[in-house]
Amino acid sequence: MPLQQEHKVAIATVDGEVIASHFGLSPYFLVCTINKGRITDRELRENAKGYLRSMEESHTDCWDLIEGMLPDVRVIITSGMGENAYVGFLRRDVLPIITTLSSVEEAVDAYLKDGLKDYPQLVHHSRRTEGCPQECEATGEEA
Repeated sequence: MPLQQEHKVAIATVDGEVIASHFGLSPYFLVCTINKGRITDRELRENAKGYLRSMEESHTDCWDLIEGMLPDVRVIITSGMGENAYVGFLRRDVLPIITTLSSVEEAVDAYLKDGLKDYPQLVHHSRRTEGCPQECEATGEEA
């Protein structure tokens, strides 16, 4: 359910139109100010720091990204995110939503209508599973 008070939603995006496949590696964030179920402002913020990094490096700087670029955001929408970031957002009272939609406009519209489904099962495994054979990851067993 969308928050009732004014808040900001950041959508990880490739170009302002397509949702990025990974939050931390997204080149941009479309930040929408929502008030009473309507968008009152839009701002495209560039993620120059995170976009140029590898997947491993982006995990270490995830909180720098949030604190530096998105400190005013209460909801994050993306197509992919690491487990550490997902849990960390929840602990910081920021709602992460992993969507299967690819269109920014569709996702924002669904969010405003309380119809944006979250797929937490699409969260990327943490780096703690690195070195584990693929069979382990699929079954959940330890190596």
